Amino acid sequence: MTKCHACGKEETAQPVCDVCGKTYCEDHISRNNHICFTDPKGVNVGNGNARVYVKTYGTGAAAGTNPPKADYYDRDNFEKKNGYAAKRGGSIWKTIFDSPTYTVILICVILQIIGSIGYFFNFMPFWIIWRILALESNFEYALHYPWTLITSMFLHDLGNITHILFNMITLFFFGTYLERVIGKKAFVTTYLVSGVVAAVGFIAVEVMTAGPSTTLLIGASGAIMGVLAAIAIINPNLQVYIYFIPAKIKYLIVLYAIMDFVFMGSGDSIAHAAHLSGLFVGLWIGYYYRKKLRNKRPQEF
Repeated sequence: MTKCHACGKEETAQPVCDVCGKTYCEDHISRNNHICFTDPKGVNVGNGNARVYVKTYGTGAAAGTNPPKADYYDRDNFEKKNGYAAKRGGSIWKTIFDSPTYTVILICVILQIIGSIGYFFNFMPFWIIWRILALESNFEYALHYPWTLITSMFLHDLGNITHILFNMITLFFFGTYLERVIGKKAFVTTYLVSGVVAAVGFIAVEVMTAGPSTTLLIGASGAIMGVLAAIAIINPNLQVYIYFIPAKIKYLIVLYAIMDFVFMGSGDSIAHAAHLSGLFVGLWIGYYYRKKLRNKRPQEF
């Protein structure tokens, strides 16, 4: 649980201000209610009758140095007078690589571009790169090319843009949330373990029902299901939208589990067994971290 530094409201997870490093609820992190938001000039300004300038490391200037609202912005004179520079925003690359969720999305997009060039334009070097990262639906292939258990979760259907689009949109919203709650390293562990177990679970079901095959297993769906399931255990009442209908995430997970179970083996080219495998791993990981967070701050759960 985190506490809003403005109103004291406690929630499972709250946004963190990039300037002051404190947590705030959704109401007080907004542009109109939070003092540290960034204006187009790259200087943090307030919402009241004063512009607020901050030091490079994020501490506010003395109240007397804040120019009145009527004053025009003059960064050079202000910095010269007060002896420090206003905080600058980080580069887009720093933002991406600082978040494992954004990094995963970037890797998936790059590999999708490489695969598409190789597939549609018959550029063999790129096609070979994409192909050796994909996983076939048999254990012999996985044993000979073990890295494919991980790399396959960064690949998506080259002929169906909605495959990567829906996966990355889901990961963008829920991945960033989970990494704020349990930490970046824990998020990476959750994502990778869910994806690997999802691949193994899918191969096991395929071998038992249809036998080993050369059918490719690609996609981040199993790993993402693990992320969603972990969130459902840690914060089951988190509100999400199912086809624009508001609902709690615990109901979303139940709905996904039922759909995957019903349509497993239907031959619809969707790896339902992988989804269920990733989901079960995510539930276990979510339980582990919920218990860990509860033991760490028992008074907040």
